[in-house]
Amino acid sequence: MAMVKTFRLENRNKRCSVESKLHEAMNEQYSSFIAEHGYAIVPDVFRGEEMTSLVEQFCRADIVRTRAGVRHALKYPEVVRLAEDPRLANLASSTLGGSAFPYRATLFDKSPASNWLVVWHQDTMLPVREKRDVPDWGPWSIKDGVIFARAPPVCSPR
Repeated sequence: MAMVKTFRLENRNKRCSVESKLHEAMNEQYSSFIAEHGYAIVPDVFRGEEMTSLVEQFCRADIVRTRAGVRHALKYPEVVRLAEDPRLANLASSTLGGSAFPYRATLFDKSPASNWLVVWHQDTMLPVREKRDVPDWGPWSIKDGVIFARAPPVCSPR
């Protein structure tokens, strides 16, 4: 089984990868690096034993997996606890500005036994609670029972 170590935050078209544990606060060095490269690796977000415990919880939980991992992972309490952890929330807020909150989680279970190549891309379809007749939103789709829509360009500038 693969150990979960990387968490990804998306800042529209820029990615911020967070490995292991969080520094008390993001300093100017990280902010500048993110502005230039679209991501930063921030050590010491979570302790190793916390990650070991999380992996054990995933193994015990009744989580439906596909070959690639788990979609819509925020429906599992173990994932919600991690996604709402103040250390991760503070990192997200300091990176994205304002009050950042988790809205989607996908667990990729990649290991030497289960691996695949995915070229870099930006997901443009957003999960929503319900379909509404709103100008410039769409096309609409449903995947695994979740409604998705493409936001208008004004919501995700390039």
